[in-house]
Amino acid sequence: MVQIHDGIIAGMDRHGDLHLLVTVQQGPTVPMPPDLNGLRVRHQRLVEQQAADLIAPASHEQLFSALSRCVVEAVVAQRREPWAAIASIIRDWSSAWRPTKGSMEQTTQVGLYGELWTLREILIPAIGSKAAWMWSGPDSERHDFVGREVHVEVKTTRRSTPEHEISRLDQLRRPVGKQLLVVSVQVEQSKGGDGTLADMIDSVLELLREDLAASNEVMTGLFKAGWTDDMRRTGELVRLSLRDALVFEVCDAFPRLPDDFIKPSGVVSVKYVINLTNVPDLSVDQVSALIAAGM
Repeated sequence: MVQIHDGIIAGMDRHGDLHLLVTVQQGPTVPMPPDLNGLRVRHQRLVEQQAADLIAPASHEQLFSALSRCVVEAVVAQRREPWAAIASIIRDWSSAWRPTKGSMEQTTQVGLYGELWTLREILIPAIGSKAAWMWSGPDSERHDFVGREVHVEVKTTRRSTPEHEISRLDQLRRPVGKQLLVVSVQVEQSKGGDGTLADMIDSVLELLREDLAASNEVMTGLFKAGWTDDMRRTGELVRLSLRDALVFEVCDAFPRLPDDFIKPSGVVSVKYVINLTNVPDLSVDQVSALIAAGM
């Protein structure tokens, strides 16, 4: 067991279960949520004190760590009453602890891989941990990252050329008074790939390890997108290697449907494919400057 703050201890028991012990003065002051899939709360009477004990199996380590950070922040920084804080936080996170309803499609894994690569390689280096709050992809917004003056759309493909399907008419429209950047990520899927979505998640969280709130923001986004740590053991994760990644500014010469394009009557949706092979891309310095100034 390791003391992570006065009155709060984290560790693993001899059975391999993870624990977060929060010192309390008495038993639960509010009704506790029922046991969830892999998460339970118990009132423990220790030798000299009492504690609220959050328990999860080791297979849920990443999810449990993110939830524990929320509890620590609520109890320590916000000085909330422990039992009330724990009950409220578990209710907010309850959907993440339900049994997995189905596998994550490979296209979804590839898309998330590209968005997290962009977060790791472009946004965090340029603006630090606040980049976590710019990620809007899991919320199904028009663009994957939204800043004050710059929006970023990430398109990830397994094709050998930078060809990307555009499924929304407004996806490549520049917001009024703002710039729009498109990150074209090309990956190769193979059994010998460099890593999986899980590896990419781990690398992003490692960069954010000093900022608990930012780590939690990323995990929340992942859960919205359908990620669960159970996927690490299912064998359904595809292995990917980066082929290439380029960044483009959407301008008048960028290949897209015109802003005033109107679907013909009776046409419900329009999808089209763009090829960025002959489109001039931005340099690393240009991208960093735009992100730093506009996000």
